[in-house]
Amino acid sequence: MKKKQILAATMVATMCTSLLGGAVTVSAEEEKEPITLRFFCNDVPLDAKIKEICAEYTRRNPHVNIEVIQSAASDYGTKVDTTIMSGEQLDICYFNTTQDYIARASQGEFLDLTDFIKEEGYDSINDLYILDTTIEDGGVYALPGDIKPWFVWINQDDLDAAGLEVPPLDWTWDDYEEYAKKLTWGEGADKHYGSLLFTWQHYNILYTYNKLDGAPYQDEEGNLRLDDPAFRESLEFRYRLEQEDKASMPLSDLLASNMDYRSIFLSGKCSMLLMGSNVIPQIGDLENYPHTFKTTFAAMPMPSDGRKGVAYTDNRFYSIGKTTIDPEEAYKFLRYFTTEGILAKGASFASDIASQGTVEETIDRMVADAPEMFDKEQLLKVMQNPDLIQNFWTTANKYTGEIATAYDSVAQKAVMGEISIDEAIETAIKQCQQILDSKE
Repeated sequence: MKKKQILAATMVATMCTSLLGGAVTVSAEEEKEPITLRFFCNDVPLDAKIKEICAEYTRRNPHVNIEVIQSAASDYGTKVDTTIMSGEQLDICYFNTTQDYIARASQGEFLDLTDFIKEEGYDSINDLYILDTTIEDGGVYALPGDIKPWFVWINQDDLDAAGLEVPPLDWTWDDYEEYAKKLTWGEGADKHYGSLLFTWQHYNILYTYNKLDGAPYQDEEGNLRLDDPAFRESLEFRYRLEQEDKASMPLSDLLASNMDYRSIFLSGKCSMLLMGSNVIPQIGDLENYPHTFKTTFAAMPMPSDGRKGVAYTDNRFYSIGKTTIDPEEAYKFLRYFTTEGILAKGASFASDIASQGTVEETIDRMVADAPEMFDKEQLLKVMQNPDLIQNFWTTANKYTGEIATAYDSVAQKAVMGEISIDEAIETAIKQCQQILDSKE
């Protein structure tokens, strides 16, 4: 994928008042055959909002009905793959990581959108969006959607009780560790942890997001870089935080219990949670996550010898399945959903050029349900950090997903103390190189 560095302070999106003119809406005189597009999702907490957005699209385009098919995140990838492989209809789907998108695009699961983009009168994806989703074969198999910067959520009541200030924008992982220790108390079943690092592979490579650009596992030529010190430092940090400091909920407990990170944080069982901006609205969902404390925010920490302001940002990739019943109508819906739809969802920032605006308007949408539960001023400060550079995974290849999975299975054992970090790095390099060698 072509590499592009994005500066966050002026990048994020807010409001789009019109889209594609007549390309999306159907004139009153035009009569079209009714169709139903199947939209596969794994955003269960935002299901109602997504259906509202789809209903608005149908209001504008009465011949198009959108069937939203939700599934749990743990089953989502398999469901998409098996649906397409079986030849069953799948019109729209999305993936949250570059490697998941590229692996499936390379296997032929998605349609190339290049011709549709040119039919709109644009030379390339770069004329429409601030992120380039072109892969190695030159095709564009997804439109970029939700931009989700990562930062730390903090329980303000816990900070106050511990006599701690909201961390500065340039705090480090060493500072995070000290905060976590001071915010940990109790024993056994009643233990309260200062930190929660979740089960996803992101949390085992935290230092790489600051020190390495693009997909951390490989360089732009596809060579492994697992021997970079950032991988070792990431494992040492998490191991120390969980096994020695005992200030972060152990990975073994998270894997055994299958607990939800939102429930853990919003029920007050931990004080700090590193997470993407897309789940901020759930802080205001007091019906499903009842709590009384206000949430404040801190920038994603950096290594003590890291680059100031460089932090990880997710992007969601929206694709058309090769088993779609109507590629043209699916594309029109996809353009709507990755522009107006992202903004209306109010859970993340948009990546289309036409929708760029102010940070504050977007954040107002995120906190609209219960603004009193958010430290909006601090969230704005984090998002408008003039030093912030959002490190997207802008480089990856079709084998990155296999490599990431292989690395993480070994890394988890090291974090839980089942093998040494030395053994983990050595084993991961060997296994991942074997994966690459087998593809030649």
